[in-house]
Amino acid sequence: MGHTKASNGLFIIAILGIILVLAPLRANAAEPNSKSRRDARLSLPQAVSIAISRNLRMADARLEVREKESQRREAFSDFFPTIDLSYLATGYRYQNASTIAALAGSHPGRWTIRNPESLSGISPDYPYRIDPFKSFTMAATITQPLYTGGRLLSDYKYARLGVDYSAIQFEVERQDLTLDVYDAYYQLVQGEKLLEVADSSIRALEALRNQTMEFYKAGVVPKVDVLSTEGQLAQAKIQKTQALSDIGKSKATLNFLLRYPQETPTDVVQDTAYRPNSYAIPGIYSTAAANRLEIRQANISVEQAMALVNSAKSDLLPSISVQGQASRLNDDWNPFDPEAVNNWQLQGILSWTFDMFRRRETVQERRVSQARTFVAREQLVEQVMTEVKTAYLDMRRSESDIENNRKAVEFRRENFRINQERYKEQVATYIEVLDAQRQLSVAEGDLITSLIGYKINQANLERRMGTIR
Repeated sequence: MGHTKASNGLFIIAILGIILVLAPLRANAAEPNSKSRRDARLSLPQAVSIAISRNLRMADARLEVREKESQRREAFSDFFPTIDLSYLATGYRYQNASTIAALAGSHPGRWTIRNPESLSGISPDYPYRIDPFKSFTMAATITQPLYTGGRLLSDYKYARLGVDYSAIQFEVERQDLTLDVYDAYYQLVQGEKLLEVADSSIRALEALRNQTMEFYKAGVVPKVDVLSTEGQLAQAKIQKTQALSDIGKSKATLNFLLRYPQETPTDVVQDTAYRPNSYAIPGIYSTAAANRLEIRQANISVEQAMALVNSAKSDLLPSISVQGQASRLNDDWNPFDPEAVNNWQLQGILSWTFDMFRRRETVQERRVSQARTFVAREQLVEQVMTEVKTAYLDMRRSESDIENNRKAVEFRRENFRINQERYKEQVATYIEVLDAQRQLSVAEGDLITSLIGYKINQANLERRMGTIR
């Protein structure tokens, strides 16, 4: 029996020795993995860069730029001549065997000798038939506009401004997407920080519950104190569940913006450091007026409306063009046969269309539209300034809340510590300890909310000023 106990003791010692030897190796092996996980965390600039390169909103904006560029080239092509090719085949009504037999050899145009002495060697010297019942014509027509009253130039200007507008819209979409990434990113950071606060509250309440349970067993406190601890602990777990739900929603939004699969375990850098800024009134207004892209788009819209007015006015003027046509006629399907006949013509065309009211009213309509775009631009400028002021006030409010909430956290933490010590000495009541712990959790949550709110509001202000990157 003694021999068996000694063997078991040696076996246990050997196992412990192996564990002690392998533990450092496992720790060293785990360090690179933890480091790689830390390195794999997504920073805010990386998230913005990935979203801009992968999000379909940016792809659609790029396609819109290409579409407007094609429209500009279409308008530019109107300055050049157009070439029309046509092939016409005609068969007349009385082409039948009986009619052909009746007219054979008697119709003046049926048989002709196309071999005058002046064309000897060029045309065939045999008689051939010119069929009056069939004709095949191939024609090429070239048309060059010379004067259109400025319509072509106005249409091209409108299309060129459309390219500029869509290029600016690409930047607008980029800024909107950047703001959305900022919001989703910081909402995720806020959720993770609030989860840490909830976990800390749960640990503190569990320790307090265990202490209260010991006091209850010793008969020092009533059972109601234990039940109160359990109730507040359950409330803290509910807050943790809510934080986990918020984290899941924020990850889903961020993965959508980054075009990641929804179940991608996205991990972000928890940057909650406070960094002051130098934004102040009235400098933010001049910055917005100089950088807000929507104002530039409004200016382009006014220019486009003026180009449409000029295009409508051109319809009140005549248009001049030159047209040249070359055709070849034959009674056989092949117009390049030597028997075919050539025809050439060159003509100048002046057209001037008159109506009672339509064209004039079209011009008036375009003038009213141009005035409306001017009014819309002025309204946009006023709206931009209002948005800038509102975003600035929101940022300042959240910035001022940071210092107040930081002081509140320090006070609530010390208050909780003091009440906890007093409770151990049975000087403070249990309700005072629970209230101090609840106030500490609320203060920590308010501090995190104010820090994240400041960052989001600062990003929103930069978006309203058109300087977000």
